[in-house]
Amino acid sequence: MVLVIAVGALVAGLLFLYLWQGAVLSELRAQRAQILLELEEVERVRLDLAYQVDRAYSLDEVALRARALGMVPFDEERTRYLVLEGGSH
Repeated sequence: MVLVIAVGALVAGLLFLYLWQGAVLSELRAQRAQILLELEEVERVRLDLAYQVDRAYSLDEVALRARALGMVPFDEERTRYLVLEGGSH
C-alpha cells in the first residue's frame, strides 16, 4: 500500500513538474515574441531617423540653409586681398 502511494506521489510530482515546465516555456515564448515585436519597432524607428539625418544633411539641404543665411557660392571676382607692407610674401 505504501509503495502504491509513493509511486502515485512520484508520478504526480513528475506530472506537476512537466506541466509547470510547459507553462514556463509558454510564458517565455510569449515574452520572446513581444521582445521581437519591440525590436522590429526600434529598428523601424532607427531606419526612419537615419533617413531623416541623411535628408537633413544632404548637399541640397545644406545649400538651401546656407542661402537662407545669406551665403553665396564662392566668386573669384568678389574676393579682396589684404596686402601688408614689409612682409616677405
